[in-house]
Amino acid sequence: MALFGGFSGSGSGASGASSGQTSRSEELKQQLQNQISQELAIANATELVNKITENCFEKCVEQPQASLSSQQDGCINLCLEKYMRSWNVISKTYVSRIQSSSK
Repeated sequence: MALFGGFSGSGSGASGASSGQTSRSEELKQQLQNQISQELAIANATELVNKITENCFEKCVEQPQASLSSQQDGCINLCLEKYMRSWNVISKTYVSRIQSSSK
């Protein structure tokens, strides 16, 4: 007779439950890792947007006013495009290096 989930001698008692608990634990661990990865990606994207906004604003807007001039607007757009091109090159390179090192 098995007490508190102990071995009952039938061959399917504790080892089957242990295997189920292990796979469930691994599944939960993987879900948690995925969630953390997603939250880190969101935090990184938010930080990128904040940095781009701060740097482009400092570069292009010398005197804050009620609205942007066409020159300031053009400067900000070019600045944003440069940052995004750079970000895309860096992230593609980073991903390819990670993929090549994992092989």
